[in-house]
Amino acid sequence: MKTVEAHRKSSESIDDYLKAILALSGAADRRVQSKELAARLSVAPASITNMLQRLAAEQRPLVEYERHKGVTLSSVGKKRALEIVRHHRLIEIFLHQVLDYPVDKVHDEAERLEHFISEEFEERIAAKLGDPQIDPHGRCIPRLDGSMPDAHGANCHCDD
Repeated sequence: MKTVEAHRKSSESIDDYLKAILALSGAADRRVQSKELAARLSVAPASITNMLQRLAAEQRPLVEYERHKGVTLSSVGKKRALEIVRHHRLIEIFLHQVLDYPVDKVHDEAERLEHFISEEFEERIAAKLGDPQIDPHGRCIPRLDGSMPDAHGANCHCDD
């Protein structure tokens, strides 16, 4: 039986894979190769393959994976990835604007917290901050419905 700690670490790892696939696939949702994921996540290629197979075999698959052809996010996986990105970027703004964290420290702290906030907490942060569209680094914050704000692609730094 899995311990709570092991389950938590597994969920964090899954979220990190989904975020990495989202970032690497770009606006065109191109297929991402395992070696790209391995480099991005600093994980052995065999571990990448195992995780992708696991994510593709879920009852509601998070990815569409074909060996030697790469991986894309399923609609369920993309929704989760965008939710985690939203959490991360809202937390960064909250840390910077409300708690006076320096911009160069918000990313690492948000990375730790993004997996654990509730939907209510997310809504309260967004409301407190006036539903921001851009994080402290100039990256767009996905809307609650998973779409990107109108400014996305024009002057944002989402691909930085």
